[in-house]
Amino acid sequence: MSTSLAVTKTKQAVLDMMRVLNIDPLSLRPFEETPTLEPFLLECIEEAHRRKYLSDPFQEKHVRIGAAVGHYVWLLPGNVGHKIAVLASLLMGFYYCVDDCCFEPRSLAEYGSRLVSGSPQLEKGLDDLTALNSELSDLYDPVIGDLLRMSHQAYMMGNHLEGAMVGTGTKWVVSQNAPLFPVVMKTMTSAATALYLLSFPPNTAFQDYLQTLPDGITIHINTADILSYYKEAMEGEFNRVEQIAQFHGLTGPDMLGELVRSMAVSHERVVRLLSASDSSGLLRSCHEMAIAGFITFQALHPRYKLRDFGIFSFK
Repeated sequence: MSTSLAVTKTKQAVLDMMRVLNIDPLSLRPFEETPTLEPFLLECIEEAHRRKYLSDPFQEKHVRIGAAVGHYVWLLPGNVGHKIAVLASLLMGFYYCVDDCCFEPRSLAEYGSRLVSGSPQLEKGLDDLTALNSELSDLYDPVIGDLLRMSHQAYMMGNHLEGAMVGTGTKWVVSQNAPLFPVVMKTMTSAATALYLLSFPPNTAFQDYLQTLPDGITIHINTADILSYYKEAMEGEFNRVEQIAQFHGLTGPDMLGELVRSMAVSHERVVRLLSASDSSGLLRSCHEMAIAGFITFQALHPRYKLRDFGIFSFK
């Protein structure tokens, strides 16, 4: 990302997204001023040690980033219970380990076939990840549990697919005969399904929120793409935003505005449906607090470099 106009448009998209979701960037406090964060990070690290998860390539740094997610998404809202907050945080830590290409390409390529056949994975960390995801999924109704398992396997395959499609520094062409490919493939292979479903307590009737799943996935994918675009653009990554923009003949920063509008429509639909299906307001609160938590984490974490925008009350 080289031009000041591109940076300005990206910054505006982030602000517009926060406005739609009623998040005031000036109200966000840095990690070091959040007293509940470090104790939860240490608890998750201790749990990872207890489970003997910490071995190459899965390290304490991955647990810390996963626990930072969990602190804002599951711990602070308190809707899903402490056990799920810890397990989901460890799962996110593993996902960041996968996303950072810490596992060997062959290990990811063979992950699904080994999972289905019951064969050991090629790396210990992937066996640990499989067991953790299964444990977390078993806490939910069988229908939601299966969706969580499917989302997990899709995410693992998606990381292998991304490497196969893109490669290092390679930009491929989105065919004019495949307009749905960037959107549908990201929907099918991201962790957005799991992230949305894990917003809700396991003892909640899934029939009350399942119809919101497509829009919930859209919200999670779009907000994540908007918040990570700045970092990925600086690194030259040909991400989904750039793929859709290429198809429509737009720049990446211009495409961000379209993603904000799409996210706003999906968010309004989710809120209306959850409000209608649950008069107590719990389900709506679960969704709103979880997505706000994800955005807070990404806004604050150095990984995403959003402090460069100067939109917070701190530097």
